[in-house]
Amino acid sequence: MMKKQLLTLTLALCTLPALTPTAHAADYTFTDRTGSQITVKDGEYSFATRVVEFTPGNPWTNIQINQDPSTVLGQPDYAGEDSPTNLCLGAGGSLVVEFNVNIVDGEGDDIYVFEVGEEMEATKVEVSSDLATWYDVGTARGSTAGLDINGKVPEGSRFRYVRLTDVDKSNSRWPGADIDAVLALNSKPVTSNWAENEIDRAKEYGLIPEILEGAVMTEPITRLEFAAVSVKTYEALTGVKAIPAVENPFTDCGDAEMLKAYNLNIAVGISPDTFAPDLLLSREQAAAMLTRVFKRITLPGWTIDTDSQFTLPYTMPAPFADDSDISGWAQDSVYFMAANGIINGIPGNKFAPKNMTSAQEAEGYANATREQALAIAVRMVENLK
Repeated sequence: MMKKQLLTLTLALCTLPALTPTAHAADYTFTDRTGSQITVKDGEYSFATRVVEFTPGNPWTNIQINQDPSTVLGQPDYAGEDSPTNLCLGAGGSLVVEFNVNIVDGEGDDIYVFEVGEEMEATKVEVSSDLATWYDVGTARGSTAGLDINGKVPEGSRFRYVRLTDVDKSNSRWPGADIDAVLALNSKPVTSNWAENEIDRAKEYGLIPEILEGAVMTEPITRLEFAAVSVKTYEALTGVKAIPAVENPFTDCGDAEMLKAYNLNIAVGISPDTFAPDLLLSREQAAAMLTRVFKRITLPGWTIDTDSQFTLPYTMPAPFADDSDISGWAQDSVYFMAANGIINGIPGNKFAPKNMTSAQEAEGYANATREQALAIAVRMVENLK
């Protein structure tokens, strides 16, 4: 097993400072309608991120700058009357927004609606996890802009969607509520049930790079995102900050984390001048990148160019059923990771190294998700620290 094979490395790493929690996302502090100051932990990424649907009310404002629903996204930025930073719902109008976090029931209020203007019209607030079933969690009005979902939704529920509906149906220059922003006061990352603890540990070890802060973890991870995860894994294991390459050979990406991964010989391009940062990561690419992290730490003198001169210490497991689908350059990495329980196979004794057909590509058969990528980085750190 890895811990026996890596005894020398383990002893060396024991001299490093203990891994400590690393903070990334900034807290968000605001003053509510009652004059109280509220701080939301990691609140920087807790605002609505996408407009799902908007149905203006009737009557509606004729002021064009207050007709754009996208102005409710992100942090509140109201700048006074005739400001183009808020949306007029219109009398009876309805807006549905999506979050990149899951709204959960926590201490105190869970949702805050930022409404602006001289009049504070009533707004019905509902939440949903699937855009099909909606739960009424109350009315935002006057000083009651914060809403507690406790007792109004099934226990343990999580919600990514909020629907705001004007209630007063007022008739003025700006009929209906004027919405500047919507904030999740209590939230958790969007993960699969199995991955919640993995993501918590990844955050504790400092493995979540800035590019993935506030991201939906169930979505596929790109080559650039995983290069950044690999750099964080290297830094967590060594206690040494990576530095970017001075010269960038790639014409399609200049990201600093990519340049760090390239400088460490962890990430390479798909051609001499192309990195393909937005290409989805395959499972065999993930195995290769993290194996290079291991090599960089444990094999003095190792580089991409000298790779053939080094041998990885592991016992070769039984071949996967789809062994012939594994690229030659990834074979050693795949079996090294599998032998040490860092990247496991899938049912049917397959590894699913890369998508071989258009149907597999369409379903993401061999693509790693962000949460899967962070989970294997966690295993790497926990096996080596």
